[in-house]
Amino acid sequence: MEIVDNLETLHREEERLRGEHQKFVASKADLADHIHIIREAMNMIWALLDEYRHTSEDELTMQFLGIRLFNTAASSIKLAYSGYYQGAFSSLRDFLETFFLIDYLGTNPDQIGGWRNATQQELKGKYRPNAIRSALDARDGFKEGKRKELYDLISHYATHATPSGFNMITNNMLGEIGPFYRELNFEAWMGEAVKMICNAGVVFAASFRTADERILTTKAVYLQHLNVWKNKYFGSADV
Repeated sequence: MEIVDNLETLHREEERLRGEHQKFVASKADLADHIHIIREAMNMIWALLDEYRHTSEDELTMQFLGIRLFNTAASSIKLAYSGYYQGAFSSLRDFLETFFLIDYLGTNPDQIGGWRNATQQELKGKYRPNAIRSALDARDGFKEGKRKELYDLISHYATHATPSGFNMITNNMLGEIGPFYRELNFEAWMGEAVKMICNAGVVFAASFRTADERILTTKAVYLQHLNVWKNKYFGSADV
């Protein structure tokens, strides 16, 4: 009796679904635009990780956070295209938490060393995710708590085990084991991923103020692409 390698068959199905999602993206102009600007944002982040030589320990700290940012974005994309929508959203929550921290430290560079050398008590207190979100809301004059709302929504449906989260693993009212293809789930993921990742490209780039001409050119190209995308889908409003 031939032994079936279930992990290999699972991988083949993931790759098949990747092809189906790629065809779906190619068939819809908005999804094609979204994955394009996601790719450009990741190119911006990559340039600051691979091509930029840090000039201080604080910049190195930001680069390490940038690696986490890039990797979680890539993981989310991989999972979504492979048909693991709940996992893709869960990776987005990790991305969002890292993005908020980068935004906070970029605005408050004097806190980078404090965060890097923080005790466990400080990481759970002064630098806890909720404290970072609150500080960003105060900076921006936001009173609606939309950062927390989005973070909690993804946590509820994707990261935490909840009855509502079952919606992320059903197709045609039936539970699905392993990866599957559902356009509604994929479009919902793409709609959130593009806003997070394209903003992260801008915020992360702003954390490095001594970039050379090559990096500045990469940034200029990214901003050009981003402005075209924003004007097309949001007019002059911020995403």
